[in-house]
Amino acid sequence: MLNRVFLLALTDWKNIKRDPLLIFSMLGPLLLAVLARIGLPELDRLLNQYMSFNFQAHFLIIISLVLLMTPLMIGMLFGFIILDERDEGILLYYSITPLTKVGYLYGRLLVPMGLTFILSFMIVLIQGVVQIDVFSFVPVAILLALQTPIITMIMSTLASNKVEGLALTKVINLCILVPLIDYVFTNPMVKLVMLFPVYWPVSMLINMNSSYYWYQFLIGVMVTFLWFILLKNKFQKKIE
Repeated sequence: MLNRVFLLALTDWKNIKRDPLLIFSMLGPLLLAVLARIGLPELDRLLNQYMSFNFQAHFLIIISLVLLMTPLMIGMLFGFIILDERDEGILLYYSITPLTKVGYLYGRLLVPMGLTFILSFMIVLIQGVVQIDVFSFVPVAILLALQTPIITMIMSTLASNKVEGLALTKVINLCILVPLIDYVFTNPMVKLVMLFPVYWPVSMLINMNSSYYWYQFLIGVMVTFLWFILLKNKFQKKIE
């Protein structure tokens, strides 16, 4: 099964290379990390010089949002692949091959998770503006990876074709505001954003040195799996 999933991933890579938009979806978070490394220190210097504003205090939330862009973009990338294959009738072909529909599901959900996990560590190493302990970051990377299949399933269940998928990406990109709302506002009602799984990896990274770090990880995993269960049946029906 794993060999077949690997072959499916190789086929995906050939398709991705043909579309510049899909390539950007994969490399976009890394480019943002490079931009953060170069631009944030200079922006902090200018704001300190002309406005006496300590922008460096907000570097961590900015890097957290860059990291969150990884599952969003990778999830949307594989969502587009599923929509494209559904439009061309390729899903029926996979169901009668040795890969089977179960193997197809594994490939479409596990491969993007692995990509997100790897890219998250690459971003941490590239950004260079905040100190993040690599070993302590592992739970955050796991939780970031778990967001990817959620985004993929949202794309493939709510959109009927690639045109609708493009429109849906604008809504999905608003997920980046979920942890930012909690960061900016102090009203207790804002804590409703905890119902969204994308909130938890950002909150974990910001509170990495807190005593409730592992509690956040467990809650984040539970919230994410709840969303996964809610979307799973609709996702399976869509690819039948």
